[in-house]
Amino acid sequence: MKRKTIKILIVLLILIISSSIIPIEGKKTILNQNKIKEKTQYTLLIIAPKQFYKYLTPLVEHKNNHNMKTKLVTLENVYKQTFWEGRDKPEKIKYFIKKALEEWNIKYVLLVGGRKNQGYQETWWMPVRYTHLERKYGNYNENKFLTDLYFADIYDKNGNFSSWDDNNNGVFGEWPLDQPALDIPDLYPDVSVGRLPCRNIYDVIIGVRKIINYETSECSDSWFKKMLVIGGDTYTKKTEYNDGEVYTQMGLDRMPSFKPVKLYASDGTLKSWLNVVKEINNGCGFVFFSGHGGPHLWSTFLPNDSKTSVGTFRLIHIPFLFNINKLPVCVSASGCFNNMFNVSITKSEWVYYQGIKYNIPRCWGEALTLKPFGGCIAVIASTAFSYESSDINSEMGGCEWLDIHFFEEYGLKDIDIIGDIWSNTVTSFLQNFSINWCDNSSDGDALIVKNCEQWLLLGDPSLKIGGYN
Repeated sequence: MKRKTIKILIVLLILIISSSIIPIEGKKTILNQNKIKEKTQYTLLIIAPKQFYKYLTPLVEHKNNHNMKTKLVTLENVYKQTFWEGRDKPEKIKYFIKKALEEWNIKYVLLVGGRKNQGYQETWWMPVRYTHLERKYGNYNENKFLTDLYFADIYDKNGNFSSWDDNNNGVFGEWPLDQPALDIPDLYPDVSVGRLPCRNIYDVIIGVRKIINYETSECSDSWFKKMLVIGGDTYTKKTEYNDGEVYTQMGLDRMPSFKPVKLYASDGTLKSWLNVVKEINNGCGFVFFSGHGGPHLWSTFLPNDSKTSVGTFRLIHIPFLFNINKLPVCVSASGCFNNMFNVSITKSEWVYYQGIKYNIPRCWGEALTLKPFGGCIAVIASTAFSYESSDINSEMGGCEWLDIHFFEEYGLKDIDIIGDIWSNTVTSFLQNFSINWCDNSSDGDALIVKNCEQWLLLGDPSLKIGGYN
């Protein structure tokens, strides 16, 4: 009798959990299978921990007022709704995004949250996914790096859930060094994903204010219609030309309605970080950096001089930006690690490269995105070592291709939502370069995948570039 009673109770418990209505704000419900067919549709899904919830409500109201129908869901409710799905927290979030895509028809996902701590052990407000595509750069072996493309690539080529873990071993995006790929992710984004890597409530308030002010203030042509480009001779021994200057000019060519503002190493207009700060403070709609980078800086070289860096723009220089409401969209894929937002004072994934240990409170792109009273409205850059083509005319799938075609989407195709530009560029990149997943060479097709996976948007994917006024 006791066993029968226990069985009945277990069945009832399963039924209650699987059909339960999870409350939000004490009144509303999310993703209830019985009531979703009332058919409320949303365009933007915001996922955040409950501690950030009330500070994000002004953003939800703002988006709804501009016909960007928005739903804010707490992480805690995400985990409840995906109780039976997902092996870990990132996979549960991805399953939730899948449901929201299928039942709410969302287009954009904003993940709000970065690291919780500055300690050695990583803890996160918003979980992250590391992809394990292993490659060497000089003497440094990089065996994993951050990717938010994982959360955007919902379906595989057959329309099934894209797990990024084909062999089901709990290691995602696995492509070992000198071996064929063990996992073959689809990579094509089914939704556009951006992240505000907020580390505290203050960051959330700053991020929300910047987005609202940007989209509601008038972006005057006097500053918005300027495109600032910054470059030099990135790889002095690889090319016979100043590749950073060539690539940024190619970006300018795709923005014909914008006035170019050039800071170049070759003509002396780029001498120090002061030049960069001055031009950003003057105001520009876009800024395109093409050069070297780290989690704490961007830099380039003088022509044919691999020992003399120039224009180095460091994390410590960002506080000098006071461009307030003249915020540019920043693109800097060639700058390795610029968007590596897992750093901390006591520990960095990028340790002891060239004998230096980088312990910093936040990365370069994160600091620009969440800088109060200035900085950038969004930063698209790399989370790990990025790789340029050996030559711009080659078909190696270099990171500069992504940057240049980002501007093509906006300047020539008139796409003005940043998440659409991001996802369209990734899609075009994948369509343009075939990938041999059996390639076991150290500098082969894995680098195409790597450039794609690490090209990360810090900012609101539903952002209307230039605002609504």
